[in-house]
Amino acid sequence: MRMKQTHEINGISFIKPPTYKKEMKLLINLLFTFLISSSGHAQKADDWKLVRNQEGVKIYLRSVKDLGTKEVLGLTQIHSTLGALVSMIKDPENHHSWIYANKEARFLKIISDSEWIYYNISEAPWPVRNRDLITHVNLEQDPDTYVVRIDSEGWPDYIPANKNLVRIARLRSLWVFTPKNYGMIDIRFELSIDLGGDIPAWLVNFAIDKGPFNTLVNLGKVVQTAKFRGQVLPFVKEKSF
Repeated sequence: MRMKQTHEINGISFIKPPTYKKEMKLLINLLFTFLISSSGHAQKADDWKLVRNQEGVKIYLRSVKDLGTKEVLGLTQIHSTLGALVSMIKDPENHHSWIYANKEARFLKIISDSEWIYYNISEAPWPVRNRDLITHVNLEQDPDTYVVRIDSEGWPDYIPANKNLVRIARLRSLWVFTPKNYGMIDIRFELSIDLGGDIPAWLVNFAIDKGPFNTLVNLGKVVQTAKFRGQVLPFVKEKSF
């Protein structure tokens, strides 16, 4: 049995993506570098099929007519402030500490507290070329429920493509943070992505649950580190119960 590799931040261990020799595992190293932004799709809830339920994280998949790869839904609940979660997402230089297989992430443009454009690279094992992605992100908070939504879509033409990378042309994703009693927050993540290049859809679907699972597990740990724990932001309201 392969042992999970870990690294530590402030004394807390995090899952570290292992080095795979088989091509069947290559998607695990690149799929969810792009986990950080999101979008929803109006389909029935019963379209989702539960494929993983471990460590307080549930991962669902569903097929989409015009997309060969499956859509992903991840659910979990953590103890946090809304500000801490938003701070993590708006700290691209720290994405490598919790987003599975993230190689590089940075802002391209900060339009406002609630709108920004950022760039990231996902590292893939040889001989598959690395992927890159430009994402346009919008944040909204419901003034009555305090629910935070962070919607994203790929903007592939925002900057010229790098000939050494495969540009992700299609991405829609969504984060939803719903405050609950006793400082708990329900987290919902949805992702629809086409990796492009010559990776077959069946291979993407083979490993598609592993990236978001490890990312959500790591998110729950990193949000408790000193850098983010209990953090509040002036543009994000915290709900009192």
